[in-house]
Amino acid sequence: MQAAAAYAKAHPDAKLALSGFTDATGSAAKNAELAKTRAQAVRDALKAAGVAEDRIVLKKPETITGGADAKEARRVEISPAA
Repeated sequence: MQAAAAYAKAHPDAKLALSGFTDATGSAAKNAELAKTRAQAVRDALKAAGVAEDRIVLKKPETITGGADAKEARRVEISPAA
């Protein structure tokens, strides 16, 4: 997260896309909400670090579950926004 905030500060025209993920346990609806909540928490942390909200895009991934390790699956990916 700190690296993403530093990147955004060094590249004032860059936008960041955030995608939340979960492990495969629980219902699909609950996992979708959890993935969204994770991405929103990272968005809020980036805003607190000085990144303007209009430079942050919440992106719904094609699938919200992923990773062989459940701990690894519970994450938010930060990437350059198109």
